Amino acid sequence: MPPAQSAKRASAESPSGDRLSALPDALLYAVLYFLPAPQAVQTSVLSRRWRHLWRTSPCVSIDMREFGITMAICGKFLKQRWRKFEDFTTSLLLFRSSDVSLDKFLLYTTPSVPKRMLVVDRWVRRGIMYCPQVIEVLIPGPQAVAFPFPHLGASSCRLKRLNLLGVCLDHRFGEQIRSQCPVLEELELRKCRHSFEEITSSSLKRLIIDTLVNETGNHFVIRTTSVVYLQMTVSSVWYSNGISVHVTDSLVKAFIHLRCKGGTFSLDKQRSLLVDLCNVPTLVLRGFQTKAMLVEESDKFPVFRNMKTMSLAECFLDKCHLYAKLEALGSFLQNAPCLKKLTLLCCMFRTDSTMKGQILRKSISLPHHHGRTFQCPMLKSIEVVYQADLDNQLTELLWGIGRILPNVSITLTYRLLD
Repeated sequence: MPPAQSAKRASAESPSGDRLSALPDALLYAVLYFLPAPQAVQTSVLSRRWRHLWRTSPCVSIDMREFGITMAICGKFLKQRWRKFEDFTTSLLLFRSSDVSLDKFLLYTTPSVPKRMLVVDRWVRRGIMYCPQVIEVLIPGPQAVAFPFPHLGASSCRLKRLNLLGVCLDHRFGEQIRSQCPVLEELELRKCRHSFEEITSSSLKRLIIDTLVNETGNHFVIRTTSVVYLQMTVSSVWYSNGISVHVTDSLVKAFIHLRCKGGTFSLDKQRSLLVDLCNVPTLVLRGFQTKAMLVEESDKFPVFRNMKTMSLAECFLDKCHLYAKLEALGSFLQNAPCLKKLTLLCCMFRTDSTMKGQILRKSISLPHHHGRTFQCPMLKSIEVVYQADLDNQLTELLWGIGRILPNVSITLTYRLLD
């Protein structure tokens, strides 16, 4: 029905003064889009106009917290609230019109027992059946990793954004992304388990991989030709065989966080990631070691010709001497001729609360060193962000930076690192 006729019919059917019901269907659906599922269904009592609108709403947003279910609830209270949540969600998905595709399907829940896993699986499959453009399945909690995410099927042809938290992804998932998701632009995987070894896509523009468990233990590969933003938080425990990132000049910003958890990525694997990202204009690194950035240590170390902004967070925290760390930094910067801004966040030395009881130096001596100086022609200022200064290490760091980069001004900022 044309919008003008829809508005005219609505005005005739709605009671005097009911301006909301007099709006065109498109605007009413826009209202429903932002409502949680319980509130969307409750609109059916507003007037005859609203009675069945929820059945064709463009968004289904199901959240267990709307029913008072949290991670802290247990026992009979959890059973009672889960029963209401299950009855409502099952009825909602059963009676929603199957003739209208979804713009967005959101499910936030934590099935705590295997029986509930089966129920959640039916909900997810039903949501996928509506061919949504956006799918968000968020299952927080330590037990959530046992939930196997079902196959996307034919509905993936419309999928533009996929956001998953706490699910299991089998070996077929990578192939689905490559061959069955032609318009997928955003992929976000957080705290998931996976048994696929590659993400390949020509349409992805935004890719976030956060704290995944690689059940294969094999080398992991990312191939994207259109990605603009890449964020990875990975642990050597699950990616001990390394990660390769094959991207094009479309990549604008990359954030790479190495979480060691008692182990370390080999220096070769750290350098390999740097080589893969040599063309990115904005680079944020966290957890990299000193020798991984020494140009002299590798005859294949890249030149970062396009990099204009760089942030190093919690890097150079190994046991190398401070002056060796500064020389590694200088050699790296010399390979970034267009760099304009550098930020060092809690780098070079650790700030450990257990050190507070130790005897600190009452004075500090800064002897002259005949060390190298480095040239980074576009770099005019460095921001040093710190959260504590123990044993005058901050003073020594600032002096050392000024020694190796004499033409750069330094700004000191206090901030707690997330």
